[in-house]
Amino acid sequence: MSDGELITDLAGAQALAPEWDALAVLASNPVAGPAWVLSWWHHVASAEIQPRLVAVRDRGRLVGVAPFYVASVKRGVVEYRLMASDFGVCMEPLALPGREWDVAAEVARVLASCRPRPDVLAFGPMTLASHWTTALSSGWPGPMRGMVRGYGVDGAPVIVLRDSSFDAWFASLRSSTRRSLRRNERRFEEAGGTIRWSTTETLRADAEAFSRLHGERWEGRGCSRLANLGSRLPDWLEEVGRELIDEGRFRMCMLEVGGSPICADFHLIAGEVLADINTGWDERYAKMAPAKLTVPRVVQEAYRHGCRRVHLGQGNHAYKLSFANANDPVAWTLVMPPSLRFPYTYGCVLPGLLRKRTRDAAERALPAEWFEAARIMRRRLRA
Repeated sequence: MSDGELITDLAGAQALAPEWDALAVLASNPVAGPAWVLSWWHHVASAEIQPRLVAVRDRGRLVGVAPFYVASVKRGVVEYRLMASDFGVCMEPLALPGREWDVAAEVARVLASCRPRPDVLAFGPMTLASHWTTALSSGWPGPMRGMVRGYGVDGAPVIVLRDSSFDAWFASLRSSTRRSLRRNERRFEEAGGTIRWSTTETLRADAEAFSRLHGERWEGRGCSRLANLGSRLPDWLEEVGRELIDEGRFRMCMLEVGGSPICADFHLIAGEVLADINTGWDERYAKMAPAKLTVPRVVQEAYRHGCRRVHLGQGNHAYKLSFANANDPVAWTLVMPPSLRFPYTYGCVLPGLLRKRTRDAAERALPAEWFEAARIMRRRLRA
């Protein structure tokens, strides 16, 4: 009974926004909603973007949204990606809970008729447990299934809020974690530190502070796609905040010393999930562990909004693992739909897959400082 509609313009996507946002809340998927995606389209995407957004309805009710776009055409191979997906957040198509496979089949039908037709659907980071890649592959029109190939996996620590209150959760932490937090809290207070939350009045300044802190944190450390956005990053964050802050679904925790921001941590909320998007902090205050100090505040917010899970973002960083009580690994995956061009597509994609798999295996086996030194050397050679 599902019916898919292809939307290729911003006005059509904006008209869908109220229903789309309500669906994101029902699915407890903070970054799959229109605030994150459409603000990216408005401030980050190139003017030449080729959207391929699929809206799926059942008897008039919106039950799915898959915001794809034509990401690249290299050597004749057309690659589709999800909008706003490659920024460390777990992006996937959106569906009414329990309707994922039905929605995937209709999305596949619509994409199969698009021009240019996709040779590759690239996902990641996306939850490893997600069924979307398998569902799209098996739902592709025709007698053959598409091929699914993964090429990277990373940890994603999660706090499952099993305790009845924040105090009970805090008491459940390891004693060493609680001692460390209290020690860092004292250092922060002795330095004259204060903590506040962004408001509509401070949103622009706080978005600029996050952009600066995040950029400085990554300087000389490799590549951050958020930092590479430059002046577009605060514009993007400000628009996301304007859409959600009044509902309490955009929250940015600001740590300040002497009235100057030293840490900014922002997160999004939908339904029962709080997703910590990213953090920027000043390394001069490393002894205070500012990124660690924000976590209890974020968990308090999760309890206040009735959330059951706090996603701490990808990467098994020590400070995240000290709080996490679960792990929801993320993966990078390609779906190659069946077509007469498939042998050529696979031949073009395979070398890149092998390089990424080899790198992933090496990073797990070799010391992290080796790769940090290699990244710094590459940056110097490019300069």
